[in-house]
Amino acid sequence: MSHRAWWLVIATIVLLGIAVAVQEGLRRDADDLPSPDSPAAAASTASAPSPDAAGAAASAGLQAAHDAAMRDAVSAVHAYLAALFKDDRSEADAMWIHGRPASQGEADLRTLENVTGLRVDNARPQPLDATPVPAALRIPVHLRIGGQGPLRRYSGHYDLRRDGETWRITAASIDPSPAQR
Repeated sequence: MSHRAWWLVIATIVLLGIAVAVQEGLRRDADDLPSPDSPAAAASTASAPSPDAAGAAASAGLQAAHDAAMRDAVSAVHAYLAALFKDDRSEADAMWIHGRPASQGEADLRTLENVTGLRVDNARPQPLDATPVPAALRIPVHLRIGGQGPLRRYSGHYDLRRDGETWRITAASIDPSPAQR
């Protein structure tokens, strides 16, 4: 038998061993679950969920809604910045709360032309209200923008507020990074 054939035999045996081990593990897990006819299953279905379990479920639901709100807001900022450097800025402007950007917050960004690359690094969003699922957030950002000339760096933040099911930008404070001034 050739050297290659021996390796194929060894590989087949190893994979077969892994498959058997996985099968055995799945069978053991299935054996550990109580059957619907067992006394343990009957006792667990007969008892109502405890108040602690209901509170934990509600807390988990709030946490999931909180995390989803944070992700959606960050995604809105990233989508805005991607649209900001297009030739037609109407899509970016529509992401502001009143359909138009604030007068000063990012004026320097809006003067950039021929942008060829953008990197957005954001820090953790900071809630601006005290509700469990925030309706207003501040998202700190650090931008690296490539185009004609040297790489430009900016830092600052965007403030967002939930407007129905979407996040809208209410304010911005983006300035050139200190090393660039």
